[in-house]
Amino acid sequence: DLRGYLPEDVARDLKMGGFPTVIVIERSRIYVDNAFLNWEHAGLRFRAGKQQLSWGPGYSFNPTDLFHRKDVIDPTYEKEGVTAFRLDYRWGVGGDASLVVVPADDFHTTGVALRLATHLESVGYDIAVTAHRVSDTLSFDPMTIALRHQIRHALGLECSGSLLGLGTWLEGNYNVMPEEDNFVRVVGGLDYTFASGLYVFSEALLNTRGDNTVPYTVADWLANVFYGEPLGSGWAVLGARKDVTWRTTAEGYVFVSPDGSLLINPRLTISMSQNAEATIIGAFTTGRSGGAFSPGLYSILARARLYF
Repeated sequence: DLRGYLPEDVARDLKMGGFPTVIVIERSRIYVDNAFLNWEHAGLRFRAGKQQLSWGPGYSFNPTDLFHRKDVIDPTYEKEGVTAFRLDYRWGVGGDASLVVVPADDFHTTGVALRLATHLESVGYDIAVTAHRVSDTLSFDPMTIALRHQIRHALGLECSGSLLGLGTWLEGNYNVMPEEDNFVRVVGGLDYTFASGLYVFSEALLNTRGDNTVPYTVADWLANVFYGEPLGSGWAVLGARKDVTWRTTAEGYVFVSPDGSLLINPRLTISMSQNAEATIIGAFTTGRSGGAFSPGLYSILARARLYF
């Protein structure tokens, strides 16, 4: 029942509008993350099938990745692949040109993306430009709560490297929308590893598709729950990671929204052997009622992975 994850006024508006609040989730599911065929020759590679299309150096969100959804509780975990055709040509150090086609029911709604990347040795930075044309159904009309079907065009930029001993990254895009205002999404961050092995980082997301008007609309909440669209104008993230023993790593991340709500995300990873690990991930929310991270929610996830 969605009402347990939504502010009371949003749940009430859904009920009054006759919108179903109970959704069915498959209790068990077996699926293949990736299954593809490769053809390679002299720096050229063609890949067809279910595959990863993730782009961008951002931790919490990737504006230049329009084919995958990130979960803020576990943003770095590999996502389920996308059925697509992909052509890559690589050259030199970091040189790469990628063309991606994600088939749909017809040519008009077929997703197309292009990425051109290179390494600037003179300054030590990797840069890339991206262009997308995709069918966007990630938002709801604020008046009718119906999905807005529109063709989205996006032009993006990626940049990552080192500055004054700090790791730095910047990723963003400009989105042209026919059914709503054009918007910008940008992620930027810094990280550093101390001699003790303590790793720290900070990152911020700017999202002009949203604002910090609390309470958020029903349409905003539905886009967030179903499609992972950020609520509000963005967030800031602070994180730290350290090996506490030679087999155990502790991590902690805090997401802070400008609306005054927080998501706290601790985790512990234990390497049981060279090819087996277990991870325990926790999450709980606090802060302003009705904010992007509604207070009083909590979850725990345990995952074991075996490598062959």
